[in-house]
Amino acid sequence: MKTKYILLLLVVAAVGGVWYLKTHSSPAVPAMTAKAERKILYYQSSMHPWIKSDKPGKCPICGMNLVPVYEGDAGMSADGGVTLKSNSITALNVQTVAVARRPLVHTLRVAGVVVANSWTAAWFEFTAYERDFAWLKIGQTVEVSLPSVPGKTYRAQINLHSSRPVVDTEFDTATGSTKVRAEISEPPVSAGELGEKKLFNNLYAEGRVRVDLPDVLAVPRSAVLSPGASAVVYVEAGGGHYEPRKIKTGRTGDDLVEVLEGLDAGEKVVTTGNLLIDAETQISQSGN
Repeated sequence: MKTKYILLLLVVAAVGGVWYLKTHSSPAVPAMTAKAERKILYYQSSMHPWIKSDKPGKCPICGMNLVPVYEGDAGMSADGGVTLKSNSITALNVQTVAVARRPLVHTLRVAGVVVANSWTAAWFEFTAYERDFAWLKIGQTVEVSLPSVPGKTYRAQINLHSSRPVVDTEFDTATGSTKVRAEISEPPVSAGELGEKKLFNNLYAEGRVRVDLPDVLAVPRSAVLSPGASAVVYVEAGGGHYEPRKIKTGRTGDDLVEVLEGLDAGEKVVTTGNLLIDAETQISQSGN
């Protein structure tokens, strides 16, 4: 009886060993076979993508081994872009928008104080930085709100003929800013129930200036990548190919970026999935 029991254990162990070998050893073979059966389209230099060959070798420029590009892979191109299959485009959720002339809208938000707050006049004096100068001009209306007067919005105008200077001519180089004044059309600015005719000077206030510019050549902000000092977009070149393009940008609006150089109206730029395309480009260029 004891001998039969030992034999049974040996049979079970043998069967288990065979099962283990089949389940743990077999996947490696099909994977290698599948890799070997894939068709090599060409060999390419990972450092110099314009160098291609129909057989293995070394790049004549850098001396590195040429990398095989298999059928169905995202291949590199001389422009540094990638070519994606339709299923990859879907997986990356790649979306494009045509470059076109559009109105540029920008909401400038500023902060400052209400000064000379009397029964006859009051001004909103706010800090304007160099980057704000491109958006500010005489005649603009500023919507002013104060934490001390919740729920109320005052209207102020940057008025050239105001009794107070519109802008300080002494520019503060330490902060890169100056002071701009907009005349409040509904003085005085009262604050709370602190007694009749109790007005406060230098109340903190925030302002909002909405700027609408005529049509400019523009792309959505999401289309613009900024690796380093240069702005870059990915342009759809057809056939699933996307190429990086350096552009020169102008003013940045709430949703759009003005394009000064590098794109033409009608070209399509990637607005969604461009970060993943850029990552795929970097991987391809590194030879991985």
